[in-house]
Amino acid sequence: MRFVLWLVAMAVVAIGAFLLRDQVANFRYEYYAAVAILMLAVSGTFWASTAVDRIVQPASGDSRHIFTFLFIVAFILIGAATVFGLHTEWEGKNLGTLGDFLGGTLNPILTFLSFIALLLTIVLQQREIHSAKDDARSLKIERIQDRTRAEKQQFENTFFQMLNYHNSIVNSIDIWKGQTKGTLRGRECFKYYFDVMKAEYDRVDMVEERQRALHAYESKVWETFQKDLAHYYRFLYNLIRFVKQSKAVSKTKYIRILRAQISDFEMSMLFYNGLTHDGERFKEYIEFFTLFDNLPNNVLLNPRHRTFYIEGAFNESVPKQPLSFNDVDPEDEMAASAAE
Repeated sequence: MRFVLWLVAMAVVAIGAFLLRDQVANFRYEYYAAVAILMLAVSGTFWASTAVDRIVQPASGDSRHIFTFLFIVAFILIGAATVFGLHTEWEGKNLGTLGDFLGGTLNPILTFLSFIALLLTIVLQQREIHSAKDDARSLKIERIQDRTRAEKQQFENTFFQMLNYHNSIVNSIDIWKGQTKGTLRGRECFKYYFDVMKAEYDRVDMVEERQRALHAYESKVWETFQKDLAHYYRFLYNLIRFVKQSKAVSKTKYIRILRAQISDFEMSMLFYNGLTHDGERFKEYIEFFTLFDNLPNNVLLNPRHRTFYIEGAFNESVPKQPLSFNDVDPEDEMAASAAE
């Protein structure tokens, strides 16, 4: 495209010179010299950037051939000027005029070459500065990526350690039912909690459904098995809180892993514990992270109890409400304040 435009420009100059040739009949040689200079100037306008690019970033690795070409042109011009000056002024012994001619001719050429060399030096320095900035930017991005990977790996190590400890807490729960019935262990205990709660729920009759469910849970489950359940709730709450506070991972992925570890009857206990005063924050986490996804109705005292929670507790696609509290570690809060 550049070559085509250059040809068009040369054609325009040549046609213009041809049309105006009769008007400068008395200055024909000077006129053609001016046309040649004009064509050189136009060519320089089109090809200067290409020449500079070839010098600054040569395909062969260095710019020796470009500088060699410039030196050859310079020496040719110097030689031509010297020969022309000697031919015109030597016979008349006008050595002063000859010196002025040579100085006036050669000095602009040498000065122009020096100016070009200075410009190329500035361009090369600019490229080095930009290259250094790009390297620094790439190094910064790489460091951020390394830190992110390290934080993610540290999070995963801690998360799975906590998940293993959570399972050990579940397995450590036991209920002794007497010599004849033996001992229930682990997740079997949560089925027993539900059966006890369901029996009390069916026994009492209250007008307000939420109050009836809370009575069955608190009087028959919490008051009797608080020792085991309190430890279970506290650790599970802090495990979810740990995921919520992490900034280096996709929280949904790890919440789903955690949710897969919770049995149906564990969800039942979490469901009714979230209705208590002490479980209010846990209830918001449950709704925020959809911990009751695929919760079966048969682990609820009454299927209508699902209305005690917002739809986000059961459906991941529902927009989540922000937490009403700022659950941040005191050390992180102090660090954030110091940073500000």
